[in-house]
Amino acid sequence: MEFLANYGWIFIEVLKAVVIATAAILIYKIATNGNVLTSKKVKKQAYTDELTGKGNRYLFYSDLDKLIEQQKNMAVCFMDLDGFKQINDTLGHDIGDEVLRAMALKFDEALPKNANAYRLGGDEFAIIINNITSKDEVVMILDELKSVMNKSIMIENNNISIEYSLGVVLTLDEKYSRKELINYADNAMYYIKEHGGNDYYFHNESLKAMLDNNIKMESDLKNAYENNEFGISLQPRINVGDTSKIGFEALLNWNHPVLGSLEAAYFINQAEIMGLTIKLDEYVLKTVCDKLVYFKEKGYENVQIAVNISNKNAFKKEFIDTICNIISSYDLPEGSLQIEITGNIETNKLETYKVMLERLKEIGVDIIISNFEIKQESMEIFKELPIDEVKISSSIISCDNINERVFSDLIRLCKDLGYKVIVGRINDDKKLVSSISNGADKLQGNFLFKRMNEKLAEEVLANYGTYRLRIDEIIVNAKKIL
Repeated sequence: MEFLANYGWIFIEVLKAVVIATAAILIYKIATNGNVLTSKKVKKQAYTDELTGKGNRYLFYSDLDKLIEQQKNMAVCFMDLDGFKQINDTLGHDIGDEVLRAMALKFDEALPKNANAYRLGGDEFAIIINNITSKDEVVMILDELKSVMNKSIMIENNNISIEYSLGVVLTLDEKYSRKELINYADNAMYYIKEHGGNDYYFHNESLKAMLDNNIKMESDLKNAYENNEFGISLQPRINVGDTSKIGFEALLNWNHPVLGSLEAAYFINQAEIMGLTIKLDEYVLKTVCDKLVYFKEKGYENVQIAVNISNKNAFKKEFIDTICNIISSYDLPEGSLQIEITGNIETNKLETYKVMLERLKEIGVDIIISNFEIKQESMEIFKELPIDEVKISSSIISCDNINERVFSDLIRLCKDLGYKVIVGRINDDKKLVSSISNGADKLQGNFLFKRMNEKLAEEVLANYGTYRLRIDEIIVNAKKIL
């Protein structure tokens, strides 16, 4: 008892320390377990696309790197939705988001357990099919996906068909780096997109040769400008209200010493990457100004030519200074030269755009906006700018998810905003009749005139009286169908 009286306090203090230590350990375990859970949740969010619930670009890269390291046989697929931009522009972004969610459900329905789908951003998706044994196995999976993709979906009373382009690369017999897999799948995807879309295509040696050709093309482009290998072709635009007036769109082409005449679509992206578009835009502008002066001297009246300007260059002050100086050095009839710019205009740079376009208007240039978009922000932008005409594509008529009513409403909207309307890509009677019936001011497309070299364009002008009779007949016949 005497011991407890003298030393009991030590026992009590030790007991307190044990209790405190035990509590601390419990608290630590609870806290760290919570942190682990939080960390897992954060990691999952970092690798998940919020809209679709599928893996995102970061997870795709991570999974791909692991499979490459493990030397697994796999198929890597890249997919774009064809016409998705039209859905967003005409039906709204909320409908577009629902389409993307529907894509996730289609993947769940069609893909087996050894396949994972990822949303890389926008309407871009990727699929990895792991542990494959043959190309035939992949074909069966992609055929099932195609079958599911061909089923239309109903969103807010809109029956929407989703079309796609999908490129595939296999690692059955070859070892590829991540960059090679992505490049090959991407190239296969763009190949099928350019050849009709709504299907899949496997990377092969021919496509690899095309990729190698792109590298060769870069080398060729470096010399093409200095060697004067570029030229222009002209595609006529018909003025519906007054066929005595004829316009042209100037289109850049490359007279390649081996491959022959190449349209801009073949090389313009590479030229942009290389920073050549400023020189090319200046070249086309000077060539067109020379041609307008020539036509004027030959007595060809009412001729108008539109020049496309790269949107990346169009609103750089130095570039606008240059083209204003070029145009001012020519004595051109007012309105004979048109500058055509794509409609991808940033709202936060509206005042800059306005100043630049007003400078062009001051020297007698008409302004055309192509790729016109039905968006509120576009309306707010365009109504503030000195725009004369907008150009829309008649291809909207043939989209499964969009009917002719939208095409009609789009033209009427443009006219309500005070613009003349050019309808392009007219390649059949249906699109011609629809464009005329809905009030298009100008018509362009292969059904009327294909693009032609400068010599043939001059022949059209020299014999325009005969051509005009034929044009008037086409328009009259189209109106009879209405």
